[in-house]
Formats: sequence, structure tokens, C-alpha cells
Amino acid sequence: MTYFCRPAPQRSWTAAALAGFIAGLAGGLFGVGGGIVLVPMLIAFYGLSQHQAHGTSLAAIGATAISGLVVYGLAGHVAWGPALMMSLASVPMARLGARLAARTSRGHLSDAFTVFLFCVALRILWKAPAGASEHALTGMLDWLLSLGLGATVGLLAGYMGVGGGILAVPALTLLMGMSQQMAQGTSFALILVTAPMGALEHDRLGNVARPLLPGLALGALLGAPLASWLAQGLPQATLARGFAVFLIANVARMVWMRVRKARAASKPN
Repeated sequence: MTYFCRPAPQRSWTAAALAGFIAGLAGGLFGVGGGIVLVPMLIAFYGLSQHQAHGTSLAAIGATAISGLVVYGLAGHVAWGPALMMSLASVPMARLGARLAARTSRGHLSDAFTVFLFCVALRILWKAPAGASEHALTGMLDWLLSLGLGATVGLLAGYMGVGGGILAVPALTLLMGMSQQMAQGTSFALILVTAPMGALEHDRLGNVARPLLPGLALGALLGAPLASWLAQGLPQATLARGFAVFLIANVARMVWMRVRKARAASKPN
């Protein structure tokens, strides 16, 4: 099984740990796995293909989820009921998403996802969700919403190479009325399931760069709890709007990458 389609630059184990640390900081602060930060770094600095970067990211961000979940859980910011239901629905969809990723281009899905993130960010900036401090499944609608959200996040995680938190967090605040901290902690519980499931399928397809995983995981284990601890003390509105800015920054990066690819494709050979 081949793990690098093209030669990757020689970079130290320390550099991999630093990349994991940066992804862990973003993940811990905003309740995401960090894949949306890690994927472009793996492509730019390690020469991985798009598919390999996504698979390797999924395999590494489980470390972010574990360490972040501990901090959020100890602070009482995990809704275990919704997390369980979302996780159950996400398992088959994460593997399906990984299989689809190996067969298709991400162009149209990436464009739709970019527009979606931008709209969500504007909604949060306009009016940050008030949220409640606690949340439990209270009716059939909550159960169905949790299952549907878990399936959607699982599919996205496997396909896009992210843990799914970037979709789960705003959905949990806007649709289920959770506080920002509660949504982020619950997101980590979901990522802890979706990321390994997607990574297993990517690994089966040869899209995980195993030599990079120890350094990436160590960095994430150090960065995620530090940022998670910081997030517990931030005001709800500040953290929510910070998450919105984080979304907009990622939208800008996605648009820029899309423009660069279009320019490169239009250039004569």
C-alpha cells in the first residue's frame, strides 16, 4: 500500500508536532477537530495529495477530540444524550463519505459548503445565539434532529476530511439552543466517533500518511486542552462571535484556493 503519491518534503518530527499543535489550538478553542486547519498544512508543507491530506487529518484529529472532550466534560459542557444519538447516526455515514471522496471531485460540494459557512457566520455575527447552559433530549423532534445532524456531519467528515465540528457547532447552537461551550464540548464527543471511522476507510484506500501521525497527534494533545481550558472562561457572545470570525477566515481561504486552482487550470501548458 502506497501512502505518498508524490515525494513529500523532508520535514522533522518536530514540525509535524507543531502542525498538530496549531490544529489542536484551533480545535480546542472552537470545538472543531482542526482538520480544516490541518489539511492545507499537510498539502503545502508535506506534499500530500488532497485525498491523503484528508485521510491523514482525520486520523490525527482524534487526539484533539480526546483531550478537548476531557476539559469540556470536566466543566460540564457536554450534552451526552444528543452526542450519543449523533454518534450512532454518524458511524455508517462517515465511512460512506470517505468512499465517495475517493471516487469524486470535491469542487461542487466545496463551493456549497463555503457558501453555507459564510451564511452561518453572518447569522452568528448578526445575533450570537443566547443558548442555555444545559441541554437534554426532551422530545421526538430533538431525537430526530440529533440523528439527522449526526448523519450529515458524519458524511461531511468522511468526505471533506474534517471532524465535522465546523458544521455541528453552529447547528447545535442555532437549532438546538445550546450555549457555545456546550455545543463545542458536544461536538468533541461526536468528532471522537466520526474522525476514526472516516480515517479507517481512508486508510483502507491508502490515503493515510502513517509516519506523520505520532507527531501530529502529540501536538494536538498539547494544543487542544490548552485552548479548551481558555474557552471555558470566555463570555458566551465573545466565543460565539470568535467562532464566526474563524468561519469567515476559513471561507476566505477556501475562496482563495479555488481562485488559485482556476487560474492554474486556465494557464496554457
